[in-house]
Amino acid sequence: MQACPYDITEILYHAPPMILIDGVAAYNETAVESVVKITAESPFVEKGAVPAYVGIEYMAQTIAAYSGIKARNAGEGVKIGYLVSSRNMTLNCSDFLIGDRLNVKVELVYDETPMAVFDGTIYRAEELVAKARLNVYQP
Repeated sequence: MQACPYDITEILYHAPPMILIDGVAAYNETAVESVVKITAESPFVEKGAVPAYVGIEYMAQTIAAYSGIKARNAGEGVKIGYLVSSRNMTLNCSDFLIGDRLNVKVELVYDETPMAVFDGTIYRAEELVAKARLNVYQP
C-alpha cells in the first residue's frame, strides 16, 4: 500500500456536501483504505450519531476513490459510477458516534469493466463494525 497523492475532491465525482469520506489513507492496484471522521457537522448526523447503514455509502465512495485514483494515474478524468447492489451486508453496530474514526477498506474481487465487485469492511478502532460485497457499474 502507498500514500495517495490526491486530495479527495480530485478523485471523487461527488461534490461537497455529499463527499462523505475524509481522505484516502493508502492504496494499491486492488485495494483502497479511506478514513471517515464522524463530527457534529458530518452529513446524516442525528442526535449525535450517523446510522450504521450509511456505511454502505462510505464503502461506495471508497470504491469511487479507487476508480478516481486509477483514472488520475492514467492521466484521465474522474468518471461517474453507480452502486448497483450489495450482498451479505453485515452491521455489527447501530450507529457511528461523534468522535468515531472509521477505517474503510475495499478490495477488488472481480473486474469485468464496466461492472466490478468489491469486498468492503469498516473498522472502528480494532472492531469490525460493517462488511459487505458491493457490485458497481461505471459506464
